[in-house]
Order: sequence, then C-alpha cells, then structure tokens
Amino acid sequence: MSEILRQMVLLDGPSIDGFTDFTVHGAVFIRRDRLRPGPGGLPGTVRLAEALVHEGTHTRCNAASVAAHPFLRPVEDGGPLVATPLRLDPRPLTGLFQQTVVLARSVLLYRRLLAGPTADSGAAAAVRARHDRLARSAADAVRTMTGHRDALTDHGRAVLEDAAGVAEVHA
Repeated sequence: MSEILRQMVLLDGPSIDGFTDFTVHGAVFIRRDRLRPGPGGLPGTVRLAEALVHEGTHTRCNAASVAAHPFLRPVEDGGPLVATPLRLDPRPLTGLFQQTVVLARSVLLYRRLLAGPTADSGAAAAVRARHDRLARSAADAVRTMTGHRDALTDHGRAVLEDAAGVAEVHA
C-alpha cells in the first residue's frame, strides 16, 4: 500500500463510497463516513482499511493495465458486458477482473483481522460477517471470470488463479 497510495481525499455526501482516477494516480477518494462505525457494527478503522485496500487495488490494477504485462487481451469492440458482484449494471471484463482482484485482497485483509486481536473484540461478529460476504462475492467473481478465461493473458490467468485460491474456487 505504501508504494501505491500517495494521497487520500475524504469526500462528503451519499453518492459514492470511493474511487480512483487515472489522472491523479496514487490518490484515492473515499467517503468520509468510512471513518465511522458501520450499521452492522464494523469499526470505522476496519471500514477505512477495507476502503484503502479496495481503492489501492484499483490503483495497482490501473497501473498494471498499461504495463508490459497486461491482464486482458486487447479487444476491438470493447468485449462483452457481464454481471459482477459489486455493481448492479453490467460491466466490461476489465471491471470484472478488477473486482475479482479487489475482492480477493479484501478477503485476505479480513482473514488477517480475524487472526489478530480483532478476533477477541466486540467487533469480531461484524468482521466475520463482512469476511463471509466478501468471500462469497469473490467466489462469484472468480466463477464468472473463469467463464471468460480466454480473454486473459497468461499474466491475467496467473492472477485469476491466485484469486481463485483465496476464494477457494477451482478456476
């Protein structure tokens, strides 16, 4: 994270939880209320950590998408739009791929939290519930992305395999 994220911008308002942008690479934009406890009892520090992992992963994927070893093969017509776990509207395969990686990294964050002092805190049930929800979404994303495996480069397939291992799905 320290190599990827350079600035965090806190946003006010109900419209968006967070985002990244190519034009300000290294900055993440996160809704300020992520600093406060969530309705399910998830502490603000955990919610912020998840947001940083989520947006930091997008930043890393954005950089990798223009590097020498992209994740997806180029397509002329933009490729298919697919259902994804984190968005209601159909997304291009690049969106699904990034969601898959985001979800896998988020699951790893929650596994670390569950193995540490959080496991004995009053927030443990909320942390466990969030982990389980993210793990289900990660498994869904891996299964969907596996159905489009031919669109991936060798590097993309390797990253998908890593995500599948986290989600415990055979890709």
